[in-house]
Amino acid sequence: MLTRCPNCVTTFRVTPEQLKARQGRVRCGQCEQVFNALETLVEEAAPAAVVVTEVAVAAAEPTIESPEIEATPFAPPEPPPTPAAEITGGATLQSPEPGAVEAVAEPGKDSPTVRPATTPEPQTLVDYEPTFEDLLAEEPPRRAWPWVLGVVFALLVLSGQAIHHFRVELALIAPEAKPALAAFCDMAGCDLPLPRKVGLVGIDSSDLHPDPANAAQLLLVATIKNRAPFAQAYPHLELTLTDTADKALLRRVLAPADYLPKAKPVDDGFAASADLALRLTLEVKDLAAVGYRLYVFYP
Repeated sequence: MLTRCPNCVTTFRVTPEQLKARQGRVRCGQCEQVFNALETLVEEAAPAAVVVTEVAVAAAEPTIESPEIEATPFAPPEPPPTPAAEITGGATLQSPEPGAVEAVAEPGKDSPTVRPATTPEPQTLVDYEPTFEDLLAEEPPRRAWPWVLGVVFALLVLSGQAIHHFRVELALIAPEAKPALAAFCDMAGCDLPLPRKVGLVGIDSSDLHPDPANAAQLLLVATIKNRAPFAQAYPHLELTLTDTADKALLRRVLAPADYLPKAKPVDDGFAASADLALRLTLEVKDLAAVGYRLYVFYP
Protein backbone atom coordinates (compact mmCIF):
# COMPACT_ATOMS: atom_id res chain seq x y z
CA MET A 1 0.00 0.00 0.00
CA LEU A 2 1.20 3.48 -0.84
CA THR A 3 0.47 6.66 1.04
CA ARG A 4 1.57 10.21 0.42
CA CYS A 5 2.66 12.79 2.98
CA PRO A 6 0.43 15.88 2.57
CA ASN A 7 3.26 18.13 3.73
CA CYS A 8 6.23 17.16 1.56
CA VAL A 9 4.33 14.96 -0.98
CA THR A 10 6.68 12.05 -0.31
CA THR A 11 5.18 8.68 -1.19
CA PHE A 12 6.15 5.59 0.76
CA ARG A 13 4.91 2.10 1.40
CA VAL A 14 3.02 1.02 4.51
CA THR A 15 1.53 -2.27 5.60
CA PRO A 16 -1.96 -2.90 7.03
CA GLU A 17 -0.37 -3.92 10.35
CA GLN A 18 1.37 -0.57 10.61
CA LEU A 19 -1.86 1.28 9.88
CA LYS A 20 -3.77 -0.69 12.50
CA ALA A 21 -1.14 0.01 15.16
CA ARG A 22 -2.09 3.71 15.45
CA GLN A 23 -5.43 3.89 13.68
CA GLY A 24 -3.71 4.96 10.48
CA ARG A 25 -1.60 7.79 11.94
CA VAL A 26 2.04 7.75 10.80
CA ARG A 27 5.02 10.07 10.86
CA CYS A 28 6.72 11.01 7.60
CA GLY A 29 10.35 9.93 7.55
CA GLN A 30 11.34 12.97 5.50
CA CYS A 31 9.66 15.97 7.13
CA GLU A 32 8.56 14.37 10.47
CA GLN A 33 4.97 15.43 9.76
CA VAL A 34 2.33 13.28 11.49
CA PHE A 35 -0.68 12.55 9.29
CA ASN A 36 -3.44 10.00 8.76
CA ALA A 37 -2.19 7.56 6.13
CA LEU A 38 -5.70 6.24 5.52
CA GLU A 39 -6.77 9.63 4.18
CA THR A 40 -3.87 9.91 1.72
CA LEU A 41 -3.69 6.41 0.30
CA VAL A 42 -2.43 6.25 -3.28
CA GLU A 43 -3.49 3.56 -5.69
CA GLU A 44 -0.47 1.55 -6.69
CA ALA A 45 -0.22 1.53 -10.47
CA ALA A 46 -0.01 -1.86 -12.13
CA PRO A 47 3.41 -2.53 -13.64
CA ALA A 48 3.54 -1.60 -17.28
CA ALA A 49 3.31 -4.61 -19.52
CA VAL A 50 6.38 -5.18 -21.58
CA VAL A 51 5.27 -5.34 -25.18
CA VAL A 52 7.63 -6.80 -27.65
CA THR A 53 7.03 -5.08 -30.89
CA GLU A 54 8.27 -6.72 -33.94
CA VAL A 55 9.56 -3.92 -36.01
CA ALA A 56 10.08 -5.09 -39.46
CA VAL A 57 12.73 -3.05 -41.05
CA ALA A 58 12.41 -3.46 -44.69
CA ALA A 59 15.73 -3.60 -46.28
CA ALA A 60 15.82 -0.87 -48.72
CA GLU A 61 16.10 -2.28 -52.13
CA PRO A 62 18.85 -0.54 -53.94
CA THR A 63 17.84 1.25 -57.04
CA ILE A 64 20.14 1.91 -59.87
CA GLU A 65 19.86 5.24 -61.46
CA SER A 66 21.48 6.09 -64.75
CA PRO A 67 23.15 9.37 -64.12
CA GLU A 68 23.98 11.60 -66.97
CA ILE A 69 27.65 11.52 -67.79
CA GLU A 70 29.28 14.80 -68.43
CA ALA A 71 32.75 15.21 -69.63
CA THR A 72 34.89 16.74 -66.97
CA PRO A 73 38.55 17.35 -66.81
CA PHE A 74 40.41 14.48 -65.31
CA ALA A 75 41.39 14.90 -61.72
CA PRO A 76 42.79 12.46 -59.26
CA PRO A 77 39.98 11.02 -57.15
CA GLU A 78 39.74 12.16 -53.57
CA PRO A 79 39.75 9.47 -50.96
CA PRO A 80 36.13 8.74 -50.12
CA PRO A 81 34.96 9.02 -46.51
CA THR A 82 34.56 5.85 -44.60
CA PRO A 83 31.13 4.61 -45.61
CA ALA A 84 28.70 3.20 -43.12
CA ALA A 85 27.98 0.52 -45.68
CA GLU A 86 29.81 -0.41 -48.85
CA ILE A 87 27.96 0.46 -52.02
CA THR A 88 28.85 -1.40 -55.17
CA GLY A 89 27.86 -1.03 -58.75
CA GLY A 90 27.13 2.69 -58.39
CA ALA A 91 23.96 1.92 -56.49
CA THR A 92 22.70 4.36 -53.86
CA LEU A 93 20.97 3.23 -50.67
CA GLN A 94 17.72 5.03 -50.30
CA SER A 95 17.35 6.62 -46.86
CA PRO A 96 14.42 5.37 -44.85
CA GLU A 97 11.51 7.66 -44.21
CA PRO A 98 11.55 9.78 -41.13
CA GLY A 99 10.15 8.07 -38.08
CA ALA A 100 11.35 4.64 -39.16
CA VAL A 101 13.57 2.70 -36.80
CA GLU A 102 17.16 2.75 -37.97
CA ALA A 103 18.56 -0.71 -38.43
CA VAL A 104 20.96 -2.50 -40.71
CA ALA A 105 19.59 -5.61 -42.26
CA GLU A 106 21.97 -8.47 -42.29
CA PRO A 107 21.46 -11.29 -44.71
CA GLY A 108 20.25 -14.51 -43.24
CA LYS A 109 19.01 -12.90 -40.02
CA ASP A 110 15.55 -11.98 -38.97
CA SER A 111 14.62 -8.42 -38.45
CA PRO A 112 15.62 -7.14 -34.99
CA THR A 113 13.03 -6.63 -32.26
CA VAL A 114 12.87 -3.41 -30.35
CA ARG A 115 11.76 -3.39 -26.73
CA PRO A 116 10.44 -0.07 -25.38
CA ALA A 117 12.34 1.32 -22.46
CA THR A 118 10.73 0.77 -19.09
CA THR A 119 9.15 3.94 -17.77
CA PRO A 120 11.00 4.89 -14.57
CA GLU A 121 8.98 5.27 -11.41
CA PRO A 122 8.41 8.81 -10.16
CA GLN A 123 11.36 10.18 -8.27
CA THR A 124 9.12 10.97 -5.34
CA LEU A 125 8.51 7.29 -4.64
CA VAL A 126 10.67 6.43 -1.68
CA ASP A 127 10.64 2.71 -1.00
CA TYR A 128 11.43 2.46 2.67
CA GLU A 129 9.74 1.34 5.81
CA PRO A 130 8.79 4.17 8.18
CA THR A 131 10.00 3.82 11.72
CA PHE A 132 7.18 3.30 14.14
CA GLU A 133 9.20 3.49 17.36
CA ASP A 134 8.45 7.18 17.65
CA LEU A 135 5.73 7.14 15.02
CA LEU A 136 3.41 9.40 16.92
CA ALA A 137 4.12 11.82 19.64
CA GLU A 138 1.98 11.02 22.59
CA GLU A 139 -1.04 13.22 22.80
CA PRO A 140 -0.39 15.93 25.34
CA PRO A 141 -2.02 15.01 28.62
CA ARG A 142 -5.04 16.99 29.54
CA ARG A 143 -4.48 19.57 32.17
CA ALA A 144 -5.41 17.95 35.44
CA TRP A 145 -4.82 20.90 37.75
CA PRO A 146 -8.34 22.39 37.31
CA TRP A 147 -9.83 19.08 38.41
CA VAL A 148 -7.39 18.83 41.30
CA LEU A 149 -8.29 22.33 42.44
CA GLY A 150 -11.98 21.51 42.14
CA VAL A 151 -11.60 18.35 44.20
CA VAL A 152 -9.54 20.15 46.84
CA PHE A 153 -12.09 22.96 47.02
CA ALA A 154 -14.97 20.49 47.35
CA LEU A 155 -13.13 18.64 50.13
CA LEU A 156 -12.51 21.90 51.97
CA VAL A 157 -16.18 22.86 51.69
CA LEU A 158 -17.33 19.45 52.90
CA SER A 159 -14.82 19.51 55.74
CA GLY A 160 -15.99 22.96 56.78
CA GLN A 161 -19.61 21.83 56.79
CA ALA A 162 -18.75 18.75 58.83
CA ILE A 163 -16.78 20.81 61.36
CA HIS A 164 -19.62 23.32 61.63
CA HIS A 165 -22.22 20.59 62.16
CA PHE A 166 -20.21 18.51 64.65
CA ARG A 167 -18.26 21.30 66.33
CA VAL A 168 -19.78 20.60 69.77
CA GLU A 169 -19.06 16.87 69.54
CA LEU A 170 -15.53 17.57 68.32
CA ALA A 171 -14.93 19.84 71.30
CA LEU A 172 -16.05 17.00 73.59
CA ILE A 173 -13.93 14.35 71.89
CA ALA A 174 -10.82 16.52 71.62
CA PRO A 175 -10.88 19.30 74.25
CA GLU A 176 -7.42 20.41 73.14
CA ALA A 177 -8.93 21.35 69.76
CA LYS A 178 -11.40 23.76 71.33
CA PRO A 179 -9.25 26.88 70.65
CA ALA A 180 -8.97 25.92 66.99
CA LEU A 181 -12.71 25.31 66.82
CA ALA A 182 -13.34 28.68 68.42
CA ALA A 183 -11.12 30.32 65.79
CA PHE A 184 -13.01 28.46 63.07
CA CYS A 185 -16.31 29.72 64.44
CA ASP A 186 -14.96 33.27 64.49
CA MET A 187 -14.21 33.01 60.77
CA ALA A 188 -17.41 31.13 59.91
CA GLY A 189 -19.65 33.40 61.96
CA CYS A 190 -20.88 30.65 64.29
CA ASP A 191 -20.64 30.04 68.00
CA LEU A 192 -19.25 27.15 70.00
CA PRO A 193 -21.95 26.35 72.54
CA LEU A 194 -21.63 24.01 75.47
CA PRO A 195 -23.03 20.49 75.09
CA ARG A 196 -26.73 20.00 75.76
CA LYS A 197 -27.30 16.40 76.79
CA VAL A 198 -30.68 16.60 78.49
CA GLY A 199 -30.53 12.93 79.45
CA LEU A 200 -27.54 13.72 81.67
CA VAL A 201 -29.32 16.51 83.60
CA GLY A 202 -31.88 15.59 86.23
CA ILE A 203 -33.92 16.93 89.14
CA ASP A 204 -32.76 15.37 92.38
CA SER A 205 -35.45 16.97 94.56
CA SER A 206 -38.14 19.64 94.39
CA ASP A 207 -40.85 21.14 96.59
CA LEU A 208 -43.55 23.76 96.01
CA HIS A 209 -45.41 25.30 98.95
CA PRO A 210 -46.97 28.65 99.91
CA ASP A 211 -44.58 31.36 100.93
CA PRO A 212 -44.96 31.94 104.68
CA ALA A 213 -44.16 35.59 104.21
CA ASN A 214 -46.77 36.16 101.46
CA ALA A 215 -49.87 34.05 100.95
CA ALA A 216 -50.18 35.22 97.32
CA GLN A 217 -46.85 33.63 96.45
CA LEU A 218 -45.55 30.10 96.13
CA LEU A 219 -42.04 29.05 97.01
CA LEU A 220 -40.23 26.56 94.74
CA VAL A 221 -37.22 24.77 96.15
CA ALA A 222 -35.39 22.29 93.89
CA THR A 223 -32.00 20.72 93.26
CA ILE A 224 -30.82 19.87 89.74
CA LYS A 225 -27.74 17.83 88.94
CA ASN A 226 -25.42 17.53 85.93
CA ARG A 227 -24.50 13.86 85.69
CA ALA A 228 -22.24 14.33 82.66
CA PRO A 229 -18.45 14.10 83.06
CA PHE A 230 -18.17 17.40 81.18
CA ALA A 231 -19.60 20.86 81.56
CA GLN A 232 -22.95 21.51 79.93
CA ALA A 233 -25.20 24.45 79.23
CA TYR A 234 -27.70 25.25 81.97
CA PRO A 235 -31.10 23.79 81.12
CA HIS A 236 -34.43 25.56 80.96
CA LEU A 237 -37.10 24.71 83.53
CA GLU A 238 -40.79 24.27 82.85
CA LEU A 239 -43.10 24.63 85.86
CA THR A 240 -46.77 23.70 85.50
CA LEU A 241 -49.33 24.31 88.27
CA THR A 242 -52.32 21.96 88.31
CA ASP A 243 -55.68 21.72 90.05
CA THR A 244 -57.31 18.80 91.80
CA ALA A 245 -58.03 17.15 88.43
CA ASP A 246 -54.35 17.51 87.40
CA LYS A 247 -55.43 20.08 84.85
CA ALA A 248 -52.84 22.74 84.01
CA LEU A 249 -53.69 26.11 85.51
CA LEU A 250 -50.41 27.92 84.90
CA ARG A 251 -47.35 27.07 82.88
CA ARG A 252 -44.14 29.02 83.17
CA VAL A 253 -40.76 28.54 81.48
CA LEU A 254 -37.70 29.63 83.40
CA ALA A 255 -34.49 30.41 81.51
CA PRO A 256 -31.11 30.03 83.25
CA ALA A 257 -30.99 33.80 83.78
CA ASP A 258 -34.31 33.55 85.68
CA TYR A 259 -33.20 31.05 88.30
CA LEU A 260 -29.43 31.46 88.54
CA PRO A 261 -27.91 33.76 91.15
CA LYS A 262 -26.59 36.97 89.68
CA ALA A 263 -23.07 36.08 90.79
CA LYS A 264 -23.04 32.93 88.63
CA PRO A 265 -22.36 33.65 84.92
CA VAL A 266 -24.51 31.68 82.50
CA ASP A 267 -21.71 31.28 79.95
CA ASP A 268 -19.54 29.34 82.38
CA GLY A 269 -21.92 26.41 82.06
CA PHE A 270 -23.12 23.71 84.39
CA ALA A 271 -19.98 22.14 85.81
CA ALA A 272 -19.41 18.43 85.38
CA SER A 273 -21.06 16.26 88.06
CA ALA A 274 -22.22 19.41 89.90
CA ASP A 275 -25.43 20.15 91.84
CA LEU A 276 -27.42 23.39 91.73
CA ALA A 277 -29.91 24.41 94.44
CA LEU A 278 -32.84 26.62 93.37
CA ARG A 279 -35.16 28.80 95.44
CA LEU A 280 -37.82 30.73 93.52
CA THR A 281 -40.95 32.63 94.46
CA LEU A 282 -43.94 32.63 92.11
CA GLU A 283 -46.82 35.12 92.07
CA VAL A 284 -50.09 33.13 91.87
CA LYS A 285 -52.67 35.52 93.43
CA ASP A 286 -56.06 33.75 93.70
CA LEU A 287 -54.99 30.68 91.71
CA ALA A 288 -56.17 27.52 93.48
CA ALA A 289 -53.23 25.30 92.61
CA VAL A 290 -52.84 22.05 94.47
CA GLY A 291 -50.11 20.34 92.43
CA TYR A 292 -47.24 21.00 90.05
CA ARG A 293 -44.93 19.43 87.48
CA LEU A 294 -41.30 20.44 86.97
CA TYR A 295 -39.24 19.50 83.90
CA VAL A 296 -35.82 20.33 82.55
CA PHE A 297 -35.25 20.75 78.79
CA TYR A 298 -33.09 22.45 76.20
CA PRO A 299 -34.82 24.64 73.63
